[in-house]
Amino acid sequence: MIKRKTIQRVGSATLVISSILFSYPSYGQASSSDKSVKSEKEEYKVSVTVDKVHTLVAGKKDENALTTVEIEELIPGTFLPGREVTFSLPKGLSSVDKIKVWHNSDLRVETTTSKITIHVPAYRSEEKYKLTATMRLVARIDQEGELKATIKGDGVTESKVLIARVIQGASIEPVKNEKQRPLRLGVQAQPAPDLLFTERVAGAFRKEGNADITFHLPRVGMRFSEVPTVKVIKGDLQIDEHSVQLVEEKELKDDSYSNGITFKIKKESSKPSVIQVSDIKISTNRTMADGLYDLTVWGDALAHEKQLKDSKVMSFPYVSVNGSDEKHEVKREISFSVGELVYYIGHTEKKMNIAPYMKKNHIYAPIHHLAEALGIHENELLWDEASQTMTILKDKKILQLQAGSDIVGINSMKVPIPTDIEMKDAHIMVPLDVVAAFLGVKAKWEPASKKIILS
Repeated sequence: MIKRKTIQRVGSATLVISSILFSYPSYGQASSSDKSVKSEKEEYKVSVTVDKVHTLVAGKKDENALTTVEIEELIPGTFLPGREVTFSLPKGLSSVDKIKVWHNSDLRVETTTSKITIHVPAYRSEEKYKLTATMRLVARIDQEGELKATIKGDGVTESKVLIARVIQGASIEPVKNEKQRPLRLGVQAQPAPDLLFTERVAGAFRKEGNADITFHLPRVGMRFSEVPTVKVIKGDLQIDEHSVQLVEEKELKDDSYSNGITFKIKKESSKPSVIQVSDIKISTNRTMADGLYDLTVWGDALAHEKQLKDSKVMSFPYVSVNGSDEKHEVKREISFSVGELVYYIGHTEKKMNIAPYMKKNHIYAPIHHLAEALGIHENELLWDEASQTMTILKDKKILQLQAGSDIVGINSMKVPIPTDIEMKDAHIMVPLDVVAAFLGVKAKWEPASKKIILS
């Protein structure tokens, strides 16, 4: 079986053509004995071509971002009779409207805003099939980087083709405050972290639709106590001061959320601007569990395109309850030993299902156990199966660890390390001293006991 991917540039640098060729053994039409006939010599191929890979701003509709995709059999019979072939957009990317497909054949084609399903008739009449699809793409607000579509089907080897590049037009994040304490149970009007809404490009927060930005907490026993202070601290964007208000649960469309805070954009910026939300107060009841809780942000000012219901929603860890954010600081020594299926946080024993081992003078252990020991919440660990990459969000750091690579991504930088990241028994294994250093933790090696101590 042969798989080949080619990317060809034609004309200007903005015209990118991405193609995939698949090769695999052919299968004939079922005989009267209802058995498949396999030909070892003949190869079947299908081509997927994207006319132009657009760069999209996350959450924004671009009228010029029309993408045309051609799916073509290069050799007759590639699409097996009576079977299906699908072309799917990646999660977080959709067409504004239903994908449109043109073909002049006996195929039956179904489409949604994110998928093309090709039904091949049991008795093919076409020598070679060719389809042309058009879609106006828009990316969900939390997407960034290169996004790839997938083609697969019976007899078609699953493969991916670059369909769009996505950049972030703005960032929304809490302001770190060393004096910030966890929320206590049953206490009213407790201070919460300030929020910064930062435009990376001018006009990222738009005066479209309701022109609103709303954020709210999960409905688990906490709620905003009062209206905060919302002001522009950089740039020329303007907000409607009279629009800043509390939104009660009954006014929210989703009953899984507590009350929220909303405000509206009065005038779009001509240069990148920053909105600060301060004096945020949260009240809690006594029924909540300890832990880290997310803040959810949405609104037409972030992404006005209504066809994508989730394109305007993003969530991130915001507040902790009853001392759980003390886990985010290493208060006690953490130790891992070579060959041992346990590790220790202080004197507390923790179990592992894969033992640490030595490689190139480094102790390797599963990344999720290191993260747990350092108090990194599971919401701050993001796994991408396609690229085999684990992303860790800690404080203001974004750490990216890819299986098989000796390059670590730190925010926007690429840093070489002395040994590579490994995948073992479905676990991402990392050199503890190297990764701990990136996370601001000191490591001490004890050769006699083959133990590493983090502090």
